[in-house]
This record gives sequence, structure tokens and C-alpha cells, in this order.
Amino acid sequence: MSPTALHARVGSVLLDLLPGLLLVALITAASFGLRGLPWLAGLSPVILAILLGMFFTNVVGVTAPSLPGITFASRTLLRFAVALLGAQVTLAELTAFGWAGAVGLVATVMLTLGFAYMAGRALGIERDLSMLVATGTAICGASAIAGANAILRAREEFVTYAVAVITIWGTIGLFGLPLLQGALGLSDVQLGLWAGLSLHEVAQAVGAGFAVGDISGQAAIAMKLGRVLMLAAVIFGLARLWHGPEAAGGQRAGIPGFVLMFLALAALNSFGLLPEQARLVSATLTPIMLAAALAGLGLATRFDKLRVLGVKPLIQGGIAFAFIAITGLGVAAWIG
Repeated sequence: MSPTALHARVGSVLLDLLPGLLLVALITAASFGLRGLPWLAGLSPVILAILLGMFFTNVVGVTAPSLPGITFASRTLLRFAVALLGAQVTLAELTAFGWAGAVGLVATVMLTLGFAYMAGRALGIERDLSMLVATGTAICGASAIAGANAILRAREEFVTYAVAVITIWGTIGLFGLPLLQGALGLSDVQLGLWAGLSLHEVAQAVGAGFAVGDISGQAAIAMKLGRVLMLAAVIFGLARLWHGPEAAGGQRAGIPGFVLMFLALAALNSFGLLPEQARLVSATLTPIMLAAALAGLGLATRFDKLRVLGVKPLIQGGIAFAFIAITGLGVAAWIG
């Protein structure tokens, strides 16, 4: 293809994407702006973005020219956003509380993932939706759901429902865990560990931790970022196992490129090889890109499709949250 033809092709693709990307950008900006309101401060822009996207598509409606850009945001942009998460985590987070902490963290994530998925299947929930709820509960909320869906390729309403489920139960935990500290006789460090091990969103874990104090907040951050680091392992496993042998050649799916990028950035960050400026840029761009990706998912979701799914996924989320809260409490008491 000649340079002129290539430029024309690229220009045509960009023009196709522009209407949808402008709409996604508008909703993303609104999600960050609304977070400044006192009664919405507990919700991350990622959650607000998917809620605003759902509101817009169901109340105002989305035109056909916007669909290519919306699809690009919810798929391609999503993969880049998850990859950039690697620049925010290090192996040090996984071992911040010694090997006991690392073992407890890994055990909490993997036990919750398996238990939550099986609970969903026992309730009769489709396996894609069950795994999305399980992943969001076990690892890091909406970001984990988005990352897992890059492999699962589940229906948009499954993703939206899963995000809604983990938002509801995580918000309950955000307010509930600090209130239980005295009754359970937990130290500030133990409360922070419990929040980091149990709550779904990073913002929820950090909020619950710092609601008690700085020591609790730092413990929550360490454990929560350790769980984020587990995202790569879970996505790797899903990529290898979920869809089984491919039709062509009988080979299982390889490791997705965005997972390799996540691991590469995490490795560079762990060994101090990632420039500080790159970390700062990543820390700025990642939440924006995640919010944009979830805005795209929200824009692709209709309420009438969600109603068909019933209340069982919400029940699954409650059972999964109870399990990770109990498991996380035991681990926090053990290592704290």
C-alpha cells in the first residue's frame, strides 16, 4: 500500500471513530467532574463513567455513526488501559508484609475466585457473567472485570451488571468495615489489611483504610496493589483455558499482548528501571483510559437487557463478598 493510500485509509478510520470517541470523551470528562460532588466522592470515575454511559444510551440514545468509536473505546482502549496498570504495581507490594502476607494475599484471591465462580454456577448464572463477578470481587473491581472481559468477550450487559454488583457490595464494605473495627478488636494495621484484602475497588479499599488513619490506609494500599498485581496471572489463566483449543490448528490461545505489556511494565517498575516520569504519566492516563473504556461499555448497554438477567448475579456478589470478607479478616488477623 502506497503512503498516500495508507494516509487515506487511516484518515477514513479516524473519521469513522470520531463521533463515538467524542461522546465517550464527554462522558469521561463528566465522570471526573461529578466526582467532586460530596455525595459522589466515594465512587471512582470508572464507576461513574459506566453509569453515565448507561443513562445516556437509555434516556437519550446513541446514533449509528457513534457505534464504531464506542466499540473501539470498550475493546481496544480497554486493553491499553489494563496494560498500563502494570506501571503502578511492583513485586514489593506482594511481599510488603513478608512471605506470610504474600501467601495470604494469593490464597485470598485464588480461593475467592474459585468459590465465587462456583457459587454463580450453582445459582444457574451463565459462566461468562459468573466469572466476571468472581474476578471483580477477587481482584480489583471494575478494572479486573474490564481486563477479564478482554479475554472472555462477554456480552456488554454482562459486563455492566457485573460492575453494578461489585459497586453495590464494595460500597457496603467501604462503610461497614471501619464500623466493625471496635467490635472485632482489630488494630489499625489489621483493619487496613482487611480492607485491602476484601474490598473490590482500589478507591473503596483506600477510603476504608484512611477512614481509620494513615497507618491503616498504607496497609490497605499495600494489600490492594498486591491484589491488582494478581490480575496478570488471572488473565493469563483465562487466556489459556477459557475458550479451549482454537479451531485452527488446535492450539490454545496465546498470552494476549496487553498482558505481556502489563508484566513488562510491572517488571521494569519492580527493578527501578521505569523512569519516574513514565510512572507519573501512566498514573495520570490509566484512570482516564479505564473510565473511557467503561463509558463505552455503558453506552452499549440497554436496561431492558439487564432486567432479563434477574437478581441471581446480585446474590452471587453478596455471597462472594461475604466469603472474601471472612477470608480477608482471617488473613489480616494472622499477619497483622
